[in-house]
Amino acid sequence: MIIYTVHEPPHSTGNVEERSERIVFVREGFTFWGFLFGPFWLLWNRLWLEAIAVAALAAGLYAVLMQLGVGDQTAGVVNLLVALIIGFEGNDLIRWRLQRKGYTFISSVAGRDREECEHRFFAAWMPPVMAVGGGRASGAVRGDWRTPHSVGTWPEATA
Repeated sequence: MIIYTVHEPPHSTGNVEERSERIVFVREGFTFWGFLFGPFWLLWNRLWLEAIAVAALAAGLYAVLMQLGVGDQTAGVVNLLVALIIGFEGNDLIRWRLQRKGYTFISSVAGRDREECEHRFFAAWMPPVMAVGGGRASGAVRGDWRTPHSVGTWPEATA
């Protein structure tokens, strides 16, 4: 099972189609591309402050390991440690950036892949609108979706 967190930008108004286009899904867990390409992945995802912090962390680790006398393996050890940190924390850094920009955590959703997670989320998110609007979701969203809740978790996730 893959888990995504769902975030909505601040001041989301308008019809359902406009709001649904601006919703962001962030995968939970290890990011292989962040591990493999590290600083480039951070820059690709516009994590500027985090890229600077990673460069400072790498320089600090390198200096400490040189003082400990690790020697020729220092650069490899530092690169591996930084890559692991980015791999394990990369998606959390994306969520942190969204939070700083004012995005609201809406929900967590589980599924076999991103498409299924999106389907499960929107299936649970749109029924109040569909009931009010009668078929086509074109009105404003009714109900308070700013309260965190889970979509697609046990027991439905195993179906």
